[in-house]
Amino acid sequence: MPVRRGHVAPQNTFLGTIIRKFEGQNKKFIIANARVQNCAIIYCNDGFCEMTGFSRPDVMQKPCTCDFLHGPETKRHDIAQIAQALLGSEERKVEVTYYHKNGK
Repeated sequence: MPVRRGHVAPQNTFLGTIIRKFEGQNKKFIIANARVQNCAIIYCNDGFCEMTGFSRPDVMQKPCTCDFLHGPETKRHDIAQIAQALLGSEERKVEVTYYHKNGK
């Protein structure tokens, strides 16, 4: 079975469709597996890597809450809201301050 570079989940049509749809729109995104502990990241596109300064191996299997992007101005309340939304099945809109790998 062919494996897409940087994709750590078995290939399936649904994930492939999502990846193709958003890659063509100049979007920066990750896909996570909600069935594993910490909702591990199973895919990140090149745009996400460029935006954050992290390479694909740095990002893969990390929690989808993106703890590695938190910094001094990232509010704990916002992080808690994201974690709470991931535990349930409710949609939330949260503005979060994330940081580039170089700290900016």
